Amino acid sequence: MTDLEEIIRQEISAAGPIPFSRFMELALYHPALGYYRQTRDPFGIHGDFFTAEQFPVFGQMLAIYTRHLSLALDTDASFEILELGSGREELSKSLHEWNYRGFDWKHGRLPEAMSGLVIANEFFDALPVHLLRRTSTGWRELSVNWDREQFTFVEAEKLSAELAAHAGQYGSSVPSGGLLEVNLEAAGWLQRTGGLLRKGRMLVIDYGYSTAELARFPAGTLMAYRWHVAHTGVLNGPGTQDITAHVNFSQLREDAVNSGFGVVSECSLQSWALSICETAEWIAFWESAGMKARLQWKQLVFGMGEIFRVLELEKAGTK
Repeated sequence: MTDLEEIIRQEISAAGPIPFSRFMELALYHPALGYYRQTRDPFGIHGDFFTAEQFPVFGQMLAIYTRHLSLALDTDASFEILELGSGREELSKSLHEWNYRGFDWKHGRLPEAMSGLVIANEFFDALPVHLLRRTSTGWRELSVNWDREQFTFVEAEKLSAELAAHAGQYGSSVPSGGLLEVNLEAAGWLQRTGGLLRKGRMLVIDYGYSTAELARFPAGTLMAYRWHVAHTGVLNGPGTQDITAHVNFSQLREDAVNSGFGVVSECSLQSWALSICETAEWIAFWESAGMKARLQWKQLVFGMGEIFRVLELEKAGTK
């Protein structure tokens, strides 16, 4: 048993089964032992997964997008960039023209106020989620228990009013026996971001679905990643693997509007990338791009581009 497993086991022993959201929080963000708090680099070929930021061509696209936005944004304040979940801060190289600030679980601080661009690339999918199961008698929350020397799922006795309301609003297409992840922390992050962003835009890039598409995921979307292999053993080895769930973009849009954002657009990453390719800057870049950049572009547009979504939000604010 690892130290983190023992910490979780002791919490269950003291208070009974814990919500999966608490298990996921400890597994990913325990101050010393959580997956994202350790010194091991989870990104890239020697880690557990790739994100778009490992492809320099993605940074080039964001730089072009940011340049157009900074010229269009009418503000007396300096144009700043805040990246949520910045990881290695690889985008700072591409966005060096502007005042870039990275915020991650291990470092960085949120500004009190700013004008410019907030980037959330694969940020919301890593927030802890509650896990619900639809039964013949209604929704039940799945908690985590320790039994026979392993973590197991058990049904909680009660379902909170907040979780019941969420399931009623977004989970109607989930069949009996199906699973639904509920991200209650997304609203708080959008409120926090909406409060600090005086004027500008927030760009959310993540894999996810709309409520209308939820029927495609009757078994839910909760996954774990280790050494570039995806599997459903999310209770195995807390702290040693990534845990993630697809983002409900219908919920994200509503939470954003409630936080004072306006919705500019929502599209696939593919569509967003192709719109960047129409700019003169990209055409000039492409003429001199090498084979490596062209292969990265192909993977972004025809691989990740068909799975990921881009949600563009706006705070009109004042100058």
